[in-house]
Amino acid sequence: MPKSFPDRTSEGGSAAPSPPPLIHHQPAGPVATEYRVGLCAWQDKSMVDDGSFYPIKSMKAEERLWWYSRFFDAVEVNSTFYAPLSAQNAMLWAKRTPPGFLFSVKAYALLTGHHLDAGRLPPPVAALLPATARPNARGQIENDMVGEDAREWAFAAFREGLQPLADAGKLGYVLFQMAPWVKYGDRAIEYLAGLPARLPGATIAVEFRDASWLPRHTEDTLRLLSERELVYVSVDAPRTPASVDTTVALTASTAVIRLHGRNRAGFMRQLQGRAPSVAEKYGYLYDRAELAGIVARGRALEGQARRVYFKLNNNVGDAPAINGEDIKELLGLERTDRTAVLEEWRGRRRKPPIRP
Repeated sequence: MPKSFPDRTSEGGSAAPSPPPLIHHQPAGPVATEYRVGLCAWQDKSMVDDGSFYPIKSMKAEERLWWYSRFFDAVEVNSTFYAPLSAQNAMLWAKRTPPGFLFSVKAYALLTGHHLDAGRLPPPVAALLPATARPNARGQIENDMVGEDAREWAFAAFREGLQPLADAGKLGYVLFQMAPWVKYGDRAIEYLAGLPARLPGATIAVEFRDASWLPRHTEDTLRLLSERELVYVSVDAPRTPASVDTTVALTASTAVIRLHGRNRAGFMRQLQGRAPSVAEKYGYLYDRAELAGIVARGRALEGQARRVYFKLNNNVGDAPAINGEDIKELLGLERTDRTAVLEEWRGRRRKPPIRP
C-alpha cells in the first residue's frame, strides 16, 4: 500500500517516556484485556480521494465498509457529529460487517457544546429554534441559542439510531468529544453526570479539549467520570497552552486512546483562530518509535481494563490505515493479507446480486 501523505515538516518528534496511567477504576480481580484498533472514519475524503487503502476509488459505500472490516475490527462513525444517526443506516451497517465488529458513534454536535451549521439543521431542530435565533458570521447557530426541547429531541433520535447496533452486539462506545470552549465548571459537570440516564446501557466516552479539565482539575475530573462510569478518552496530540494533558487514565472498564497526530503547527493555527483544513491540522504519519510509545501507554492498562481501543484520527491519505496496521503489529495482533482480501473482493464482484 503506497504511503499517500504529506511530508512531516511539522512533526512534534518522539515524546519523552510517559508517566504511569492514572487508575480510577479497579476491577474486582485481574481481567483479560482485549485490544481493538480502528480508524475514526472509514470514508474519510482524503483517504478515498488520495489514498490507496481501497483498491479502487469508485467502490460503493457497502463495498468500502466490507473492505474496511477485513482489516480492522472497530471504527468510529464521524458523520453523526453533523446529523443524528438513522436507525436504517445502523441496521445496514450491522448486517454488512462480520460478527464481533464494533461501531463507536460520535455524538451529534448539539450534544457536545458545538455550534450547528445553519444550512444542515435537522428539521425538528430548526422547528424548535426560538424566533430570535440567527446564524453567526460563520453561518452557525450557536449552541446556547438552542433550547432544551431540541436537545431532548436529539437525545431521543440518538437512542433510536443506536438501538440496531446495540441489538446486534455491535455498539462500541458513544463519543462525546466536547467543544474546545466547554470548560470545567458546575454546568458542564452537571451535564456530564446526567449522560448515563439519557443514554441508558451505552458505554459513554468523553474527550475533553480544554486544559481546565486536565491538567487543572485532573483528580476532580477523573473522579466525576469514575463515579458515573464514564470512559475517559486519552489523547495523543500536540501540546498547546489550551490543550488537555496527554496522560492515559482509566475511569471505567473500557479505555480509549485517540491519536490526533503531532502536527503542532496545525493545532496552533486553530488556536489562533485561523481555521486550518483537516489535512493541515490532522495530517501526520506516526513513526515506529512514536507508535511504540503509544502502544506501551495502552498496554500499561493490561489486566485492569477489559477493552482498550486505539483509534486513529490522523486523517490524511493512507496515514491512519498505515499506522493502524503498525499498531496491530506492535500489539501482536494478526495482520490482514491484502492479496487474499483483494481476491475475495474480486470474487464477490463477479457474483450476481442476490434478489429478495
